[in-house]
Amino acid sequence: MALLFRLRLVIFFMFLVALFYGLFRPTPPPDLFGDSDKYMHLVAFFCLGVSARFAFVRLPGAWVWGALLASAPLLEYLQHYFQPHRTFSWFDALANAGGVLLALGCWLLARWPGVRGKE
Repeated sequence: MALLFRLRLVIFFMFLVALFYGLFRPTPPPDLFGDSDKYMHLVAFFCLGVSARFAFVRLPGAWVWGALLASAPLLEYLQHYFQPHRTFSWFDALANAGGVLLALGCWLLARWPGVRGKE
C-alpha cells in the first residue's frame, strides 16, 4: 500500500514539474494551430487535477479541488513575475480552471454508483 501511495505522489509531482516548466519557461510553447495553447492549458490542468486527486485521496475533496481551482488563475498571474515578457491571459486562466473542472467532472462520474458496475 505504501508503494502505491508513493507512486501516486511521484506521478503527481511529475505532472506538477511539467506544468511549472510549461508555465514558467522563457518562451511560450509553439502554436501548433489556432489557440493550441488553450488546449495545452486545459490538458495540463486536467492531468494535474486527476493526479492530485489520486495522490491526495485521503484529503477532503473540497480542499484538493479548491486548491487546484485557486491555483488555476494564480499560476497564470505569476507567469509575469517569473518571466516578465510573458503576460497574464484571462483565457489561459479560464482554460486552466476548465481543465480542473473537467478533471472534477470525470472524478465524480467515475465515482457515480452506476458507472462502476454492480458490486
